[in-house]
Amino acid sequence: MKNIKYLTLTLMVLAFSLGLMASEKLNMHITQSRFRDTEGNTIMHIDYQIPYRSLFFEAHQGGYFAELIVTVSLAHADSLIPLRELADNVGITNKLDATSDKYHLNRLSFLLDKEPGTLVFHARDVNSGRSFNWELDASPLLSEDLLSDIQLCSVVKADSSAYLSKFHRKGTLYKTEPSLIFDKVSYENMYLYLETYLPPQSLGQSQLLVLYLEKDSLMVQDEYIDFTPHSAAEGITLRIPLDDLSAGTYRGTLTLQTDETFQDREFEFFITELHETIYSLIPDVEDELQMLRYFNTVQMPKDWQRYDQLTKQRYVSSIYRRLAAQQGMDAAQFLGEMEERISFTNRNFKYFKDGWKTDLGRIYIRNGKPDELEKGSTTDDYRFVSKDYQIWKYRGKVNAVYLFLDVQMNGNYQLIWVYNDDMESTTANYQRYLGEDFDTSKLRN
Repeated sequence: MKNIKYLTLTLMVLAFSLGLMASEKLNMHITQSRFRDTEGNTIMHIDYQIPYRSLFFEAHQGGYFAELIVTVSLAHADSLIPLRELADNVGITNKLDATSDKYHLNRLSFLLDKEPGTLVFHARDVNSGRSFNWELDASPLLSEDLLSDIQLCSVVKADSSAYLSKFHRKGTLYKTEPSLIFDKVSYENMYLYLETYLPPQSLGQSQLLVLYLEKDSLMVQDEYIDFTPHSAAEGITLRIPLDDLSAGTYRGTLTLQTDETFQDREFEFFITELHETIYSLIPDVEDELQMLRYFNTVQMPKDWQRYDQLTKQRYVSSIYRRLAAQQGMDAAQFLGEMEERISFTNRNFKYFKDGWKTDLGRIYIRNGKPDELEKGSTTDDYRFVSKDYQIWKYRGKVNAVYLFLDVQMNGNYQLIWVYNDDMESTTANYQRYLGEDFDTSKLRN
């Protein structure tokens, strides 16, 4: 398994930091959340977080400084209407901070129009020229909404100082984590902050919140929380201890249940631990996720394109661990088997692209070596030329049959017929490729 990369988190951060110097894209994290003001209007907070190692600092008057130009525009028809431009200056006194895990955090807030729209966020590092672009859904909260969006915070504490003043509410600091990454070594808890918007008749009456949390499709928390709102906009902070949660990806739902209705808000976060092992088999993490999606339990996160390289690597690692557990293996054993399958497909099925990307490669990656393999050729007649085919049969835990045909007669076999695999589909009128004399009994398992 010499090609398997077992990297500690520290090494991964260093490699990623060096790689950024050659990248034209500014590495940063961004989240959005919507709340109501006292007039019932929707306020959107855009929180952005930029690792110091992603910025280019220049020495100046005894310190080191980076400058960001941040613009937010409203997309309208084919044009952009500028809403805000900000020169965001970042200063440090210790040059070693420029390559550390420290980061810059800031917030922009906007009053949203009544009609849905799209905000375009753009940030540019003046010193390096690198930039970041992202589109944000600017739909306001509906009049019938009972919940704000959820903010994920790493710190919630009383604070009357000017530190991160934009993140204060009534003398309390709510420090959000736009990266959605919570390190167990750095934090004992993570916090959810949200607001409820209940009608006057519900005030002073007991209401129910349900907090559901899962990891790898397994429930890890299902908590019922009674609370009594006393104002039209009631702020609620929920604490989630990290000590009992292992590293990985978590998805949660918070549900407000009233006598008349209910409403959900979903959230997602990542937990890391010191010396976290990063598993990888394919150099390009985008390709690696594509390969892992051959398994029916693997999906692409809706915010995948917002993840930086390290976050994507962590997500892929969590998938390897989950698939290994489903197979009753440890991660190293599972990756060893996967590496052998990938190597086999690249040696045997390559056709102007990596072998694992072909139809033959996809089925081999997912199911391994077939229990029975039959090769043959279709018959000649006045309409068809002879074409090679392969029939793969699996028995036991996987009970499926696949028929591959060299349609273009160039060695690139295509899957045209499948039995008992809901992830694959049979080509319409597949029999016309085989000829009338093809013995369909060969497909019985």
